[in-house]
This record gives sequence, structure tokens and C-alpha cells, in this order.
Amino acid sequence: MVQLSRATKFTGICVCVYVTYVLFVFILLPSLMPDVVTLQRALVAYKTRHLGNLSNYTLETGGQPLRSMLVSFRGSGALTLLDNLAHQPGCYQHYAPLIAYHNRSTAHKHQAQVLDELVALYNCNYNKSSEMIHWGMRSAIFRRFYGAQSKTCLTHSLADCWNPETMAGVCKLHPFINMAVYNMRLEYLVSLLEKEGLNLRILLLVRDPRGTMYLRKQRQWCVGEEDCEAETLCKDMVSDHKIAETLVKNYPRRFEIIRYEDLLEHPEESIKLAFDFYGIPMERPKTKTRGLHSRSEPVVESLGWELPWKYSIQPAYEWMHKMPLADIQAVQNVCTEAMELWDYRIIQDFEHFSADTFEPFMGKA
Repeated sequence: MVQLSRATKFTGICVCVYVTYVLFVFILLPSLMPDVVTLQRALVAYKTRHLGNLSNYTLETGGQPLRSMLVSFRGSGALTLLDNLAHQPGCYQHYAPLIAYHNRSTAHKHQAQVLDELVALYNCNYNKSSEMIHWGMRSAIFRRFYGAQSKTCLTHSLADCWNPETMAGVCKLHPFINMAVYNMRLEYLVSLLEKEGLNLRILLLVRDPRGTMYLRKQRQWCVGEEDCEAETLCKDMVSDHKIAETLVKNYPRRFEIIRYEDLLEHPEESIKLAFDFYGIPMERPKTKTRGLHSRSEPVVESLGWELPWKYSIQPAYEWMHKMPLADIQAVQNVCTEAMELWDYRIIQDFEHFSADTFEPFMGKA
């Protein structure tokens, strides 16, 4: 009779345990799991039970969801607000739906196509969004914030969780549908406010261009991109301001403006105002920005997310402490009009400039 060594026996036991684990996790467990839509239907119903009957607000039951949009720029710090929306029960988020267009100039060339795609997504129709899905699967931050992908892809195969019909089915379960758009000027999105049946509400997120450019300088995706030039950014800010003035008058209940600096200085108050404007009942999640002083040194947690956008939390005025004065001056040289329109104070005397006393927002003078 062959005697096995203790090491051989231990190895055999480990192999058996591993094989059992693989069979359970990858074969038995998936066969016992309900399909993606059924599972999400149960989860949404459970998480929104405190909101009462929402059948009038879900496409699956023939209702109309509350639709909202956040319009901003890449590097604007929008993830502070989007992170709260991602944790709000019943909220489905079309994060960066124009990711396949890569930049604003490309999206502007296909304006009609882009608007058709956005309207389709608001109705949970993914037939026009195959390129979005293709590019979105490559970005960890897209997977983190888009719809229910961060959850469904943990329990189901990629073929199931990224299937357009499955994504449409999951989308239709949600009473609140938000969209975060980076690659489109506000002037091109105005027609969505006029779209019958959408009843859309748009929130424009504005940030000091010096802060935006400081963030972009630290991002690999910004190298060589026309969208990342200060002059391009500020031309768009001027355009957005002109359109915003009209929209505030014509759509006082469906268009609003929020500042990144307010989100960081007063996160709970600002996020509540945003939720109230959208009409979304707020269940307050824990936010990583709570207690972060606007002028303090940054506390950035590396989450390992990849291109094209990375998630970081910066104090609102970090650029004043760390951005080279020459870079600040270069931004101001091409952004004077935009900064004046949006009430951001220009640094006049660099020789005596102090980050501890300078107030960049003229509304606080």
C-alpha cells in the first residue's frame, strides 16, 4: 500500500476545496440565481419601499420617470454629486452617455444623432448606443457609475449584464433617471427641454476654470486633447453663460445652476438642493467630502479606477496652493470674459498673492 506524505495529502485537500469552490461559484450558484432583470426588480422594490407606490414613475409599468440631467465639463468635479445619485434608491444613472464621441467637437459634428441617442436612453432604449456600451466596458469609472452595472456584473456574466435588452429592462424598473453629459455644449441640449413627454430638468455644474485646468494637468487623458485647452474650455463657459441666462428666465423650475465650490464647501446643503431641484427624494448616503475644508490640503483615496476619467476628491481651492503662478496667469489670459461672467475674481497682483486670503468667488467679497 502506497503511503502518501502529509504534504501530498494537504495538496490534495486544497485542490478538492478549490474545485468545489469553482463548481459552486461558477456553475451551481449562477444556475440558482434569478435573471438580471428579476433580481434588480426585487432590489429596487425593496430599496424604494419607503417611497410608496411608484408604478406611475416606472416605464415597466407604463409610467413616466422623473428625468434629470447634469451638464458639465471633464474635470469639473461632477463625481461628488454623481456619487450621491449613484447611492440614491431608485435612481438609474446614464453616466457619460457620449463616451464614444471622445470629445465635444466630435459630438457637435453629430448633433442630431447625439440628441436622438440621448432621448432614446431616457426611454431606456439602447438600440442607438452600441458604441457607448463598447467604450464604456473599457472604463472602470463608467462601470462604477453607469446604471446598475457595478452590481449586475458582480453576479452575472459580462454577456448578460452588458446585453442591451437586459440593460433596457433594468433601466425601466427605476422611477428616477439621471444623465451626466460632458461632451456637449448647453446650447445643443436646450431642445431636450422642449421635447414633449420628457419633462426634463437640467442642472449646470460650473467650476472656476483655474481649478478645472489644474485638475486636467494631472490627468493622462488630457494630453494632446483640444477639449483640455483653457481657451476651448472658457469659450464653452461663455457660450453656456449666454444660454443659461435665457434658460433661467424661460424654465425657472426646470433649469438651475450649481457651483463645484459650493458642493465642496457645503456638500450636504448643496446636494440636498440638487436633489430637491430634480424632484428626487433624498436618502442621505455617507459622502467622502463630508468635513473636508475647502482650503485644506487634499485627502485623495486611490480607488484604482482607470481612464478615461479618474475619480478624486479635491478641496475647492487646491489650485491656489499648488498650481504654478505662471499656469494660473496663462489660464486667466484666455479666460477673462468667462471668469467675469461667472463671477470668478481674477488675480491682479501676483507678487503679493496669498492663497490663504484671496477670495476667488466675487459673490463672497
